[in-house]
Amino acid sequence: MIRVLLVDDHQVVIDGISSILEDDASIKVVDSALNGADALRKLEFSAVDVLLLDINMPEMDGIEVVRQLQMKGIEVNVLILTMHNNAQFTKQLIELGVQGCILKNSGKKELILAINEVSQGRRIYGDDVTESLFDSLEKTQKAVDQVQLTKREVEIIKLIASELNTNEIADQLFISSHTVDTHRKNILSKLGVKNLAGLVKFAYENQLV
Repeated sequence: MIRVLLVDDHQVVIDGISSILEDDASIKVVDSALNGADALRKLEFSAVDVLLLDINMPEMDGIEVVRQLQMKGIEVNVLILTMHNNAQFTKQLIELGVQGCILKNSGKKELILAINEVSQGRRIYGDDVTESLFDSLEKTQKAVDQVQLTKREVEIIKLIASELNTNEIADQLFISSHTVDTHRKNILSKLGVKNLAGLVKFAYENQLV
């Protein structure tokens, strides 16, 4: 029996998904929560195999729930249900170690398959989600290749766009501040921009961050 905790800020969604899963004898919705904070409290005292988690919720969104789970050392397999087919969002989930993500408009068969896969610790992302991610990665790589950025330059662009200063970038990459400055000047030249604002714009337009 796969024990599921269902988290969504709309009771009608909880009721609908619970009704769908009732037909599968191998899956049981053991509890539900209307926000992330309540879900965390329940996870501390409930035996759950899969956390079926919405993203946009009051008090604490799904991304923060995942971060809090990791900080508290609570081990549970997470399957994200979302309306957002966004490549940057998908990359963020993968970086956080989330096992699965499918769209809310997925069918019953895909939902049940995803729950089964995630319960075994296997990763599963819906076809629509992965297609969007691959399209994004292809676009990003084309942009990097077009201006002939090195791997190190891409790293520095990402860190600058994440609002790290020169010394912080140097510390993170184990290089000198002078080397960071040299890379930054080379990047500005390759991109044909005059300042860091142009660099950050390039990073966001080409989904480097």
